[in-house]
Amino acid sequence: MNPRYNVQDIDAEALVLALSLLDIEEVEGSRKGKLREDACLTDEEIAFNFQAENLKASLAELQDRKFALSIDEALQTDTAALSALSLINQGEHDDHLSAIALERGDDVPIPTHSQEVLEWTRFLSLAPLCPPDPDEMDGLGEASSSILAMRCHPGMVVFNLRPWPYIVCLRVECIICGDDVRRSQSFNAPCSHSYCRGCLVNLVEASTKDETLYPVRCCQQPLPVTDFLPLLPSDLLSHFQDKSAEFATPPTSRIYCPNQTCSEFLGSSSGHKSEITCACGTRVCSACKNRAHSHEDCAENVQTSAVKSLASQMGWQTCPGCHAIVELWQGCYHMTCRCSTQFCYLCAALWKTCDCRQWDDQRLLDDAERRVYNEFGAREAAARPEVFVDRVYQRMAALEENHECLAHRWVYRSGGGRCEECLDHLHNFLMRCRHCQVLVCKRCSVNRL
Repeated sequence: MNPRYNVQDIDAEALVLALSLLDIEEVEGSRKGKLREDACLTDEEIAFNFQAENLKASLAELQDRKFALSIDEALQTDTAALSALSLINQGEHDDHLSAIALERGDDVPIPTHSQEVLEWTRFLSLAPLCPPDPDEMDGLGEASSSILAMRCHPGMVVFNLRPWPYIVCLRVECIICGDDVRRSQSFNAPCSHSYCRGCLVNLVEASTKDETLYPVRCCQQPLPVTDFLPLLPSDLLSHFQDKSAEFATPPTSRIYCPNQTCSEFLGSSSGHKSEITCACGTRVCSACKNRAHSHEDCAENVQTSAVKSLASQMGWQTCPGCHAIVELWQGCYHMTCRCSTQFCYLCAALWKTCDCRQWDDQRLLDDAERRVYNEFGAREAAARPEVFVDRVYQRMAALEENHECLAHRWVYRSGGGRCEECLDHLHNFLMRCRHCQVLVCKRCSVNRL
């Protein structure tokens, strides 16, 4: 049998042998019952039996050869991919050893061959749809020859295998900083956005200082805590767990140390009245949250009274859900607190349970002007002031009918400015919602709103 046969040739030869064997079986079947059982086999019958045994042996050999050929083809097809994936795994292992050395304060080892090849894939992620320059491959070794040739989108590498290409995403873009990072060194959110480790750590740290960023989320989907905790430094990990316990406690039930130089979170006030001793030595009454007052009735906290008095003077409102004090600085009287409670800013009743008006005319005008200004820009307003005014009044009429933005649709707006949520100043660009025209930073568009 020709060793260069392919699978189709083997199947054709096996079919011929099977038909020949079937012919012999038909001949033997036609002779049954015509001879005595103790009669000796004729030379013809012996020849048929011998031929049948040879055909069966040949069929078995063809099946073995077909199986061996399929394994050989699979190895030829997958060798490049297996070699490249092995290179990736080795590079990740070498990165891990380098990270351990850096953490211990030792000298970082010289980059290995695998690390150098993986760093070279950054060029691939930016390459045009054509094979890379062979000069760029010099010095990378034979293993790198399996990493070829095309760019699908940033971070994707195509292995030029037959009968089909094999695609592996080696690098991804961080949704916050835009850096191109290795997939193995990134965090993948449920919404499919990727974070480099630095931006993830920065986000978690920010969430411990700003409760509006908690729980840590992306595109309004919470990030799995068990997935990102192992990526945090030990001190931040402990601090985040403490803050998680604090933020999980209803705001009206939280107890803080009244010592202004301490202000440590001490737990929940739910349950019976008791005294709690802070680590700084201050004893606290769990009922009124003031300093402990043995054998005396509870009194309202002095600082709380001062804040309420200031809120009353400034016209601020108190959320009926968490009792946080909020200020309206733009938009309608429909308020949504950080605790998700929706209420009327004028009377603090739950939203749509009162008869208060929804807008102040001046605030309506200011918000319409802000939206038109954000959408068309200062240059358009200065070039065609009459058109700008017409657009503002058209937007006012639209806002009276529908002022809610149920789902933000973000687009980049070049040029710096102030984020309308966190009030940070950005130098290069802001994100603009196509619906409500709010201008925010990248973090607020992804992690806050």
